[in-house]
Amino acid sequence: MVEREILKKMLFLRELPDPLIEKIGSIATLETFEKNAVVFHEHQDLTHLYMLVSGRVHFTIQSASGKALVLDKIDEGRTFGVSALMEESSSAYTAICVKDTTLVSIPGKKMHQLFVEDFKLGHILMLKVVRLFKARMEMHTRQFLLSLATHSEIKPLQ
Repeated sequence: MVEREILKKMLFLRELPDPLIEKIGSIATLETFEKNAVVFHEHQDLTHLYMLVSGRVHFTIQSASGKALVLDKIDEGRTFGVSALMEESSSAYTAICVKDTTLVSIPGKKMHQLFVEDFKLGHILMLKVVRLFKARMEMHTRQFLLSLATHSEIKPLQ
């Protein structure tokens, strides 16, 4: 169980009424990871939703050349692993703790069950998931366009 006051600091849960936060807290746990620990690997089945209480997590992928590329840097209060809310989902990236880290961990199946039992909670949180995905897609699009603009083989139109 995770205390309500900790959960209220998570951006994903902001503006939720206390009774809904307490429902989520009843199925959540706190996990600690040391610097350089891997929360999950790229292509690993995602079973938990995570919220960063303290520390920092980087999302990385392996390039074709074998180089680790940082896709995103997750700060305190942010949520990741939301694909765990879908059945049989795997990670598109590796999540690595870049300093000692504490996470709220929520089993995706239990959260999904809460959605079934409380449609209002499910609706509110799925709207937040959509906003989260939209923000990440916009960020990745900007990253992609920047890499195209600076690519040595792409020349300006004449």
